[in-house]
Parts: sequence; structure tokens; C-alpha cells
Amino acid sequence: MDARLVAVALSLGSAANASVILPFDAAGTWKAVADRRHATVIAVRAVRPPDLITYATGVLIGDGYAVTTLHAVATPSPEGKMIPLRSVEVAVPDMGTMEARVIAGVPELDLAILALPGEAASVQAAPLSTDMPEAGEALVAMGAGGDAITVIGVVVSSVDGDLFALTSKRTLDSRFWGGPLFDVEGRLAGIQLPSLGAPSRAISARAIQRLIDERPAVP
Repeated sequence: MDARLVAVALSLGSAANASVILPFDAAGTWKAVADRRHATVIAVRAVRPPDLITYATGVLIGDGYAVTTLHAVATPSPEGKMIPLRSVEVAVPDMGTMEARVIAGVPELDLAILALPGEAASVQAAPLSTDMPEAGEALVAMGAGGDAITVIGVVVSSVDGDLFALTSKRTLDSRFWGGPLFDVEGRLAGIQLPSLGAPSRAISARAIQRLIDERPAVP
């Protein structure tokens, strides 16, 4: 994935009773966020036996770790447990394709943490927000597809615990599943979950931080 190829579609969604006043130059604001953070967005590729390939988006969170959706990098066992796939690759901007390992996951939240090779530890990462998104807040969604990163403006329509719903004038398709949602300051506010139909759902950075804190030590 070439980090220079960024397809920007800055079409801000609209939510009823939105409480956030967007800046006059909203498109310019989100383009600035995209320019700062697109290098943290990775493409995730996994192989399911016998030879089914699945794709998702992920985001670098520092120290050689990335976060994506669990369903993209694991498969259910006959007992219903999620088993990490052995063949997982990520495409990191300016570094190319490398292997990754699933080291932690929360099935009920559809979250997974990936460990990347040591050389990825120094790559730019997305700072996690310590604040829960609020209804009416504008965010920017980013998704990897092919050789480009697509950027769409969205609005938080409702919040329920660690989950929140999104509205947008454009469809948040499978390219955005596992992809980051950044706030106006460029902090990671959450990642988008697989959502067939409206509204789109996302999990907060607060939940991601808990998963990071509880992850096992990597040998």
C-alpha cells in the first residue's frame, strides 16, 4: 500500500439534533487530519483454510502493535471459540507487507490486537483519545482498499457504553471495517465494526485501551 495514494471523499454526514458546531472550513480540517494520520492506516489480509482470503483495515497504535476487527483475523471453532488464523499479513505504509500475529481478542467487542515485526515498532502510531465520543460529534473515517486510503466525514448519532453509531452521506462499506475514526485533533476515537445496513457501528478507543492494557506479554 502506497501511503501517497490517498483518496479523499470528505462528505460530512448529518445527524438529528447535532450538538457540535463544525468549523467553517470543515473539509479543510478533515483533510489536515487525513494528511497527518493516513500513514497509521494498514491493510489487513488473512487466509482462512483451505484458501479463502479475507481483507480488512487496521490502525497502528504504537510499539509494533495494531488493532483491527477480530472476525477478520480469526475463525470460529466447532465449539464457538474464535481461533486466530495462522496466516495474517499487513501492508504498512512506506514499509510494505509483513507478517502479523493475533495476540489478543475480545469476541463480544470484535476487537483484535496484532503484533508486527520489530521494525514496525518505530513507525508513526495513532494516539488514542481518552474521551468517549459524544452524539453530534464529527469524526473522520479511513479505510484501506486496493492501493488507496479512502477518507469520509461522519457524525456520531448515538452512544451506548463503549459502542457508538455513525451517520454519513456516503456508505461506510467493508473497506472501513476495522478502520480508524479520528477526531478533529487527530486522536483515535474508535474503529468501525462490520455493519450491514444502517446505522454503522464503532467501538471506542476506551475499549481499545483496555485491551492494550490487558494484552499478554509477547516473547
